[in-house]
Amino acid sequence: RTGNLLNELLDLTQQMGEAIDRNDQVSIQMLIAMREEPLAKLQAADKALREQLEALPDREEAGQLAAILNGGSAEDGERTAKMLCDQVAVNRRRLKQVTDLDRILNQRMGREKSAYQ
Repeated sequence: RTGNLLNELLDLTQQMGEAIDRNDQVSIQMLIAMREEPLAKLQAADKALREQLEALPDREEAGQLAAILNGGSAEDGERTAKMLCDQVAVNRRRLKQVTDLDRILNQRMGREKSAYQ
């Protein structure tokens, strides 16, 4: 689910870059508004995941899972944990793509008023 939302966010951000290239202010505003939905869903998914982690009765297991979700590695031999680590890594790379592109676009649009300055 998170991967799909990140893919959608990346696509919208790339479209926004194309709209900036064309100086199409209407499309830029529309795409900015469209990005709000996947961003809100990503925040809600992260919050739900954190709440589920806190609710796990086995604190050791919760700690291991939290470490994986924060980019840590799985113990050898745990296939499910390895798959989760791989997906977390993919999601982190996609998020970095989105934030890097967003930073570039924000600086192009805002110049000295960029949120990243």
